[in-house]
Amino acid sequence: MSSIFRGTLTKIIAQVAALVLVVGGLAAFVITQANADKGATANAENVEQQTDQPLNIERVSSITPLRIDQIALPQVVEITVADETKEVLTTGGTVQDVLNKAGVELGEDDKVSPKLDQNINDDTAITVTIVEKTEVTEEEAVEFETTTKNDDSLEKGKTKTDTEGVNGTANVTYEIVTENGEEVEKTEISREVTKEPTNEVVLRGTKEPEPEASSDSSESSGGNTGASAPAVPSGSVWDRLAQCESGGNWSINTGNGYYGGVQFSGPTWNAMGGQKYAPTADKATREQQIEIASKLQAQSGWGQWPACSASLGLR
Repeated sequence: MSSIFRGTLTKIIAQVAALVLVVGGLAAFVITQANADKGATANAENVEQQTDQPLNIERVSSITPLRIDQIALPQVVEITVADETKEVLTTGGTVQDVLNKAGVELGEDDKVSPKLDQNINDDTAITVTIVEKTEVTEEEAVEFETTTKNDDSLEKGKTKTDTEGVNGTANVTYEIVTENGEEVEKTEISREVTKEPTNEVVLRGTKEPEPEASSDSSESSGGNTGASAPAVPSGSVWDRLAQCESGGNWSINTGNGYYGGVQFSGPTWNAMGGQKYAPTADKATREQQIEIASKLQAQSGWGQWPACSASLGLR
């Protein structure tokens, strides 16, 4: 409330109070004077009849002046409707009375604080929240579902999309509730599917994988068969022998007819069963070569590697 408005209101109230006092006093004076005139007339007649009797003027005491608390003084009430605030001058009543006087029309769902039947006072501030309900229809996607089917034509662990999923559409109607223009609630009230979705179908393989290639096929292709060989700790006598024979290079092939870490010839490698691992020693692993070399050493001794076995003190 502005200071100018309150200053004006104070002046109005003061003027009303003064007017009440003046009117109240004047009423008392007039009534008293009228009674006095009546008494004077009667007394005059009596004087004519009985001039020797004293005047009997009664004191008027039945007049009660109006009090300031008997007058309904104006009050200023602040009304806020949505985001707009105004002040109304009123002499009392309920919240509903003040709103009617201010020309505020309430909607069916509008909210009012304080309650409409509450009497106002100097501290009353009325707040009206404009509540509106509307319906809107929106087109929304209907998501497809995914199903999985077993397929024995696919290897285990593999999948394949058989049918691509496509979303459908639906018209969805919502009730929107706003308070002072701001959305506070959105409720779905109906849904109509206009296009059904196409579900996705995924095939899952159940076929056992093909067996690994045999040693014969590995030999013909010149690769390692992948057969396992016993583990051998590093730094073994075979590592020292390979260091002497080939510089420790287990896959060496210089083209001189000797292969691998301990320099097997082709015929010796084949004779000792080396082809179960690889066609030549350089294509076998360290462990595979050591396993074949151990068989050769057990059969023919360290003399198969005369110079290096002698330098290592093996014979």
